[in-house]
Amino acid sequence: MSLNAGKNLQKEDNLIFLPIVGLPAHPLRRSFYRASTSGLSGLSSLLLSIYQATLEFEIEGDDHLRILEARSRNYVAAVWHTFVDAAIFCLHSRGLVVYSDHPRTEEYESSWTHFFREIGLKTIRSLGFEVLDASLGKQSAGIVNFIKMIKAGSPALVAPDGPHGPIYKAKPGVIYMARKSESVVLPVGFSFSRYVTGPNWDDFSLPLPFSRVAMVIGEPIDPFLYKEDELDKAALMMEERLDQLHFRANEIIGKDSAAS
Repeated sequence: MSLNAGKNLQKEDNLIFLPIVGLPAHPLRRSFYRASTSGLSGLSSLLLSIYQATLEFEIEGDDHLRILEARSRNYVAAVWHTFVDAAIFCLHSRGLVVYSDHPRTEEYESSWTHFFREIGLKTIRSLGFEVLDASLGKQSAGIVNFIKMIKAGSPALVAPDGPHGPIYKAKPGVIYMARKSESVVLPVGFSFSRYVTGPNWDDFSLPLPFSRVAMVIGEPIDPFLYKEDELDKAALMMEERLDQLHFRANEIIGKDSAAS
């Protein structure tokens, strides 16, 4: 985003952040911004590590992942948006790259949500993930760069029903990215024994401390088995596969899948 785009924000004295990466204009405020987001992300990482240590993980299908790694075949892990945070806990040691963007409006750039987003991104990086922050440039360039990173060998984590839903409805974007990056799609399902659910569209769920977390890794989906005009068909198949994995994760936890 250009400097000229931020002139309107500078007219309001009560707005702290410029729309350039959210950094304050004044050098001292910029230093404080960086220090505060780094410090809070460090505290967040410590608390998450303690919280994660209380969870009991049960993983099924890890052989699919080991086979891909043994064959040096890269993958895009597909997880419903509801369970993205659980995937971060379970896959933090895999060196995955995640894609992040935000609304490109003056209201968002000057909001506390933007500030907390920066803390969140730094926390995710501290957990071992690489983050492609698409907000640092044009949105179209962000997708292209994300695909380049996957093609270069970085496995990725993507929610096929994100970023705005509808929930549990897969879009063809994940299949497209896997195809362009010469990777496969690795569907992953989750379930928790005890959890809290957020108010957002995605039913964001977080396991409570001392809960059981089931992660079920499915058979990889080869996007090259479908023609370019069949991406919607491939997305529907991926959607069905993710639902099946979710039901299997429920069985591991001991839930009634029909009621979930």
